[in-house]
Formats: sequence, C-alpha cells, structure tokens
Amino acid sequence: MKGNPRTSSFDRRSRSVVAAILVAAGILAPPFVLSSCGVKPPEIASVEWRIESRPRPEGSKADNSLNMYESLSVFGSIKDDAGLDNISELWIVHDASCLAWKLTDADWTKTSSGEDIWIGTSALATPELGSLPRGDYRMIAIDAAGARAELGFTVAGEFPEKTPPRIAYGNGTLSVHSDWPETLALAFDEAGALITSVAAPTAASSLSDEFGKDIALRTTEIGAYGYDPTLQMGSFSRRITTR
Repeated sequence: MKGNPRTSSFDRRSRSVVAAILVAAGILAPPFVLSSCGVKPPEIASVEWRIESRPRPEGSKADNSLNMYESLSVFGSIKDDAGLDNISELWIVHDASCLAWKLTDADWTKTSSGEDIWIGTSALATPELGSLPRGDYRMIAIDAAGARAELGFTVAGEFPEKTPPRIAYGNGTLSVHSDWPETLALAFDEAGALITSVAAPTAASSLSDEFGKDIALRTTEIGAYGYDPTLQMGSFSRRITTR
C-alpha cells in the first residue's frame, strides 16, 4: 500500500487526538499562511480520482464475500514556478474521518499528459482495509519553502455490483472474462512490478501474442483490471503465476 495512512475514524477519542496532530501540522487549519512574504505558492489546477477494489492479502480478514477492499487513486495537475522538483510533500485529507495520507517523492508517481504534469499515487487505503469514506477530500501540495496550495474534490457513488475480472492461464494461453466496460490484461515481473498493460483479449491467446515476445519472457505473474469511466471506479483481479 503506497503512502502513509495516518489514521482512520476508529472512535471519538482517536479522532480528536489525530485532529489535534493535523491542526498542529497545519493540515486541518482553515487558511494557509505562506512561510515568508513574496513566496509564490504552487498551484493545483485539477484533481482526478478513482475508487478501485483490490484483493485482500492472503490470510487477512474479509468484510465482504469477494474478499476485496477499496483503494483510492488520486492525481493532481500541479504547477510550481520553481519546478516540480520543488514540491516536497503532497497530502490527501478526508477531514470528516480524520483520515490523511502524507506523500513524498518516494511515494508518488509523475505522469505527463500534453503540457500538464500530474503527481499522485494509487492504492491509498484505510489501515483496516475497509471501504473508503465518501464525501469531500482535499489535496494539499507543499513546496520546499513551505508555501502551500490546496484543491478540494468529492468522492461519490456506490461501488457497482460487478465481480472483479477473472483471469485464467494454462497450456501457454491466457483468457480474461470481465463484465466491466473496459478491461486490461496486466503483466508483472518477478519483483511484482507492472511491466505493461494491454486491452484484454476477447479469446484465449498466448502471452507473446498479447504482450510481445520480450515482455512475455519477463512475465512471471498476470492479472486483469476492469474499469467503468462513467463511475470513476475499477476492480483488480487476483494475480496468478505463469511459471
């Protein structure tokens, strides 16, 4: 799980303690004060999010029949006159539950789309691996000088009653079955890192046909991901080994 989930709302006492900590850190304080006069803060132009269901780790306690939990993927289009390397911290905060994640360059991912640079991460989850709270969130970007920018976004909607994509592999071929509007086949290396993703095949096919020969030779696990763009929600299959 990426990021550092500081807490979730276990009880009234824990929430008040965590709220006090976040206020002291300036995360829950209503206005942000720049660290010095003349410092221009970064800017968050927009935020994109997804709610995704993921298989629980083997042996963990399930709270649903599919043994899944919810995670949040969130990216912000961030600008800073001093360059994006000047951004030192990124926070994702849900004030109502006192749930917050602190991210640094060790945690986040940068991606580009045209002239925009997006910074964020995926797989943010509650400590107990349950459902994520809906409602208002905030993304906060802090630069090396302590100048801050903030943009709110709202996570809404019930997770669809769809099973995760199902993937099978045998005799050198893979097949994917999915009820999601969009589905990808995923290839992972021996370290568990994602190598590539492609549109899921509609019929059984070889790894080489789907991923290419070079990537197929590096692939030790495969999985699938289904996504509904109208809901901004998706679901991962459990991975299976290929050798």
